[in-house]
Amino acid sequence: MGLLGSVIIQQQTQLFEDQLNEQGTTLARLMAKSAKEPLLAGDQLALDGITTGYATSGSIVGTAIVTLEGEIVSHTGQYHDGSSIYQTSVLKQLMGNEPGSRLWKFPSARRASAGMVISFVQPVTFQNVIVGYTMVTISKSGMAISLKKAKQAILGATILIILLGIAMAFALGKQITVPIDELVDASRAIGKGEYTKRFKERRTDEIGQLMNAFNEMAEGMLEKSQVKNALSRYVSPGVAQEILSNLDVVELGGKSIEATVLFADIVGFTQIAEKMKPEELVSILNDYFSLITSACELNNGTVDKYMGDGVMLVFGAPQPDEDHAFHAVSCALLIQRLIEHENEQRRKKGLFPVQFRIGANSGKMLAGNMGSRERMEYTVVGDTVNLASRLCGIANKGQIVVSRDMYMNQIVRERVLAGEYQSIRLRGIKHPVSTYLVEDLTADWQTRLVGHFNQITRTAENEYHESLAS
Repeated sequence: MGLLGSVIIQQQTQLFEDQLNEQGTTLARLMAKSAKEPLLAGDQLALDGITTGYATSGSIVGTAIVTLEGEIVSHTGQYHDGSSIYQTSVLKQLMGNEPGSRLWKFPSARRASAGMVISFVQPVTFQNVIVGYTMVTISKSGMAISLKKAKQAILGATILIILLGIAMAFALGKQITVPIDELVDASRAIGKGEYTKRFKERRTDEIGQLMNAFNEMAEGMLEKSQVKNALSRYVSPGVAQEILSNLDVVELGGKSIEATVLFADIVGFTQIAEKMKPEELVSILNDYFSLITSACELNNGTVDKYMGDGVMLVFGAPQPDEDHAFHAVSCALLIQRLIEHENEQRRKKGLFPVQFRIGANSGKMLAGNMGSRERMEYTVVGDTVNLASRLCGIANKGQIVVSRDMYMNQIVRERVLAGEYQSIRLRGIKHPVSTYLVEDLTADWQTRLVGHFNQITRTAENEYHESLAS
């Protein structure tokens, strides 16, 4: 419709211009024919009568008779008084051109806007000799008004047809796109993790086939989500994601990596277990292990396994982590503060505190699926892991012991405050192993530690109040 309207407007514009050109050229020729003898005779009265007589039309805004020297000998209207710079340039150009019709466009100095008047020039000839020129200037305002009305009519009709077309297309498209909109909404729900959306409508067309395929896809994604959620409760989320991403290549084996292992266990657990019922003991372990797990996740670690009263955390596997050593130490200090906070809460309730000891070590180890083809687990093994377990064993309650090699890591040494502890001898190792006792993080990293502590304690308090409310 826009293209059609544009073509019609161009045709109307050309038609109006052709009519205007024909009118102006005819009037200039008639005026030149009438001015021939008066111009030769120098009859000013007759010349004035000619310019005045041809200026009676409503669309003509000026007429003039010019000599060969460019002097205006008679004029009517404000466009041919000889003082305008536009008129002067027209006359100069006119005198240097070959005889014939000339179409001049120039802006008016007073009454009309730029480009709204046209001058038509014809030579005055006597016996095939040019003795002067006649000029007729016609206003284009009438043509502009007519063209404007035509444009408005065409534009109105175009808009009306477009609106009718849009209304009809909308009404028809609404019936077609309703099921597609439902599919879009369902896809967005799937993107947000809402896998319960299903289409109950039964259709036999292509849309129906798409709905059936969507239902099957949603069912499969729901099952995978349920499996992932259940698997994440038995292994860390990172390991669960690793398993689900490589279901076709789950096999025994591992690879050598640089990582950090942290062991934490309860001091005097045997004596505690003898004095408590199994249900109470499990409840205590779950409370403390929940805090340790939260601290591990905030420091990019992975819970490798729970071992009775202890837990084994890995940093740098299965996802690589360049700062695994620092994250392990930061996690250990966070665990230490969380244990102290939990013990304070227990003392207020008249319960005995539970003390943990922590050991950590960094270095090369083997990470991968260990066990048998029928039953396997993702874990890390090696001398580095064994040493971390021994370091946990020599730590006293509330202490964090790390190896000298781990503390000498540049990042750890710059961010962690620690003092030399004791040296231990290990079977198969000639020289004793030096250890360090971790005290705290440097001042620049205290804000990070406090932020993690507040985040976990607030979450624990909110969960406690929600359980009371329910």
